Amino acid sequence: MVSNTVKNAIRISFAVSVVSFLIKFTGYLVTGSNAVLSDMAESVVHLLAVGFSMYGVYLSMKPPDEEHPYGHERIEFLAVGAEGSVIIIAGVTIIYQSIRHMVLGLQPENLEEGIMVVAAAGLVNLALGTYLMYTGKSSKNNIIIGNARHTLTDVWTSGGVILTLVLIRWTNFTLLDSLVAIAVAFYIMYEGYNLVRFAYRGIMDERDEDQDRRIREVLENRLPSEIRSWHGLRHRTAGRTTWVELHVLFDKDIRLEEAHDVGTELERRIMTSVEGDAVVTLHLEPEQTHEDAHEKLKGTYENNAIDKMM
Repeated sequence: MVSNTVKNAIRISFAVSVVSFLIKFTGYLVTGSNAVLSDMAESVVHLLAVGFSMYGVYLSMKPPDEEHPYGHERIEFLAVGAEGSVIIIAGVTIIYQSIRHMVLGLQPENLEEGIMVVAAAGLVNLALGTYLMYTGKSSKNNIIIGNARHTLTDVWTSGGVILTLVLIRWTNFTLLDSLVAIAVAFYIMYEGYNLVRFAYRGIMDERDEDQDRRIREVLENRLPSEIRSWHGLRHRTAGRTTWVELHVLFDKDIRLEEAHDVGTELERRIMTSVEGDAVVTLHLEPEQTHEDAHEKLKGTYENNAIDKMM
């Protein structure tokens, strides 16, 4: 369940992003600068990205239901991937506009006013990005963290624009307007790529190394003495929830009730060790006959690779 803090954070992000866009739009009207236009275009994309984030937060806060028994938290990966994609699109747009302005020979004007306006937008986004990053990390919400990175990327964009306008004011080298804009474009495209890569890894259920270390610490150092061994560990994390599957072996003469109680204790130890929530599913097996049981299942999977995982 998404907290009120997270919901408020995304609403604040949207409202402040609107203010930032209006400030940059004013800066573009004042200067006619290609770099400022690129910064403004990035803010437009940011607004769209925040819209994706708001929708992602809305879906991820919904509890599990009959049609979605694993919940809705995996929507975070799609939202983060969408945000990364639009960042990349923004970078391509900036490069196109920069080349166009170089060909047409357009020059910025009213540089002092433009510097002050863009600096104001940059400070607004710096405060917002810092707040979002703190909120996202403290709540372990990937949507908010992705939005924070995008916002802080916007700060770097504004910083590059300010530096460009200052240098043009001092040197009258107007070509710098487009050159710096292109450099900033490549930077934000790299940030977008990182977000898309994160989303891809999540959608593909790539193992979370930190969670894996926590789970294995329990299994290797705090395993209940009644459990002879374990195998078949699998886990995946979506949002704040980690789903864990594991086979544990007992002596064949142990009573089912006792094995169940021991298994429940192991579940508790794993649940209290991982970060966030955990849903642990154990498959209880008799040590003496489990290999024969697994042998009977081999060949029943259409994907033969599953045999090696069990």
